[in-house]
Amino acid sequence: MTSAPSDLLKFEKQTTGENSGTWGTKANTAMSRIEEAIAGMTEITLAGSNYTLDDTQYVENTSTTAESHLMIIKASGTPGATRQIIVPLRTKVYLVWNATDASDLTVGGSSGDTVTVENGTLSWVFCDGTNVEHAGVPFTTGGAHGGTFLSNLVEDTTPQLGGDLDLNAKGIDDSNGNEMFLFTETAGAVNELLWKNEATGSNPGATASGDDTNVGIDFIPKGTGNLEENGVAVGLTGKQTIWVPAAAMRPTSSNGCAALTDVETTAGNPDMQVLDFDATSDEHAQFQIFFPKSWDESTVTFRAVWTTTATDTDGVTWGLQGVAVGDGDTIDASYGTAVTVDDAGQSTAEDLYLTDESTAITIAGSPAVDQLCYFRVFRDVSDTNDDMTEDARLMGIRIIFSTDTGNDA
Repeated sequence: MTSAPSDLLKFEKQTTGENSGTWGTKANTAMSRIEEAIAGMTEITLAGSNYTLDDTQYVENTSTTAESHLMIIKASGTPGATRQIIVPLRTKVYLVWNATDASDLTVGGSSGDTVTVENGTLSWVFCDGTNVEHAGVPFTTGGAHGGTFLSNLVEDTTPQLGGDLDLNAKGIDDSNGNEMFLFTETAGAVNELLWKNEATGSNPGATASGDDTNVGIDFIPKGTGNLEENGVAVGLTGKQTIWVPAAAMRPTSSNGCAALTDVETTAGNPDMQVLDFDATSDEHAQFQIFFPKSWDESTVTFRAVWTTTATDTDGVTWGLQGVAVGDGDTIDASYGTAVTVDDAGQSTAEDLYLTDESTAITIAGSPAVDQLCYFRVFRDVSDTNDDMTEDARLMGIRIIFSTDTGNDA
């Protein structure tokens, strides 16, 4: 009776009593095959087609080693496209190294599922006799972290980790070896960050979790950098609004509007507090704002909120101008150039009207941090749009400004 191959790695199995005088040589050959299956490596060259691993069975009394029997398969060459390494459909683990010039490769049998090994990475793969699956997390052979950082984990089969993955003082690099994420740890830590993917129609997210009841998330920019969304600083820059009601204004000493008036609509309904501006001459009111330090100290715009006692569609023109006064500056300063905005009634008395946003207002006096800004609002009766014959009732002004820092520290 002659020798027969083993079931998986096809070692030479001798029958009892055969190969007298050569058993030692054959045993040594078998031991070499076992060693190669555990630690052996072969390099194959991929070109313009798929590559089937040599699966030659044992040859008696020789040192021939089939590629499929080895543990490590290094693929080099210039395949020009994704090629498949075809392995025998028998249970076995391989460490596959994609050292080709630029292409990804797949590993699988002549049928069944395959896995992708990205260019420049190594992957443990496992054939279960029908399909080939990932047997570990892909990694690379170089980079800033000793060649052990993670690569792209999006594969045909999600790699499963059998225990903790310790990345303290290490991180994740890109395909060029550049750092993408770095990790540190805190002694006695009880809180962590949970990254969650989502199905179609839902947003993925980062969630704070841990032992504490209330856990925030810190994203800390470097230096003067900002946390940004689509290139715009989140919660730091952009338009902000200050509401200045008529009750916070007063008629100017010269050419002032009427004093603040309480107007009842219907008993039990909202009362109006208004400043009435005459139709025959320009009248003015004044208010002051200390802008937050986060203000960018640039131009502002405004929208007037007003009403009327008339039931027509006559127009009114509102104007606004400002000047900034700092510590030690004189308050006896001239306002900057006024900007006006037009609006018209809508045939109903006591309706609330909101003008369009004005063009930019340049505040006189070189605005800076910690300066008080005086504003003068007026009705411009000489404007051609202002043809309302009754008083226009100002309810307030919305000042619109922009910020460029996150707080007033």
